[in-house]
Amino acid sequence: MKVYVILISVIAALGGLLFGFDTAVISGTINFLQPYFGLTEAGLGWTVSSLLFGCIAGVLSASIFRLETWADISW
Repeated sequence: MKVYVILISVIAALGGLLFGFDTAVISGTINFLQPYFGLTEAGLGWTVSSLLFGCIAGVLSASIFRLETWADISW
């Protein structure tokens, strides 16, 4: 049981680290995105938020797929 809790904690921490890394990478591209595509402030905000929502949607869809696969194997 103790190993399981440690494993879940490490996986959760790694997920938070990777999401923070994605956010840092996106914020580093703002200075290049705005002049290249000629975005307004609202357009830049929409672009950045779309990228973050895409990351969230990817994580949720991956977890749903994983739960369905696990349910198929366990039954």
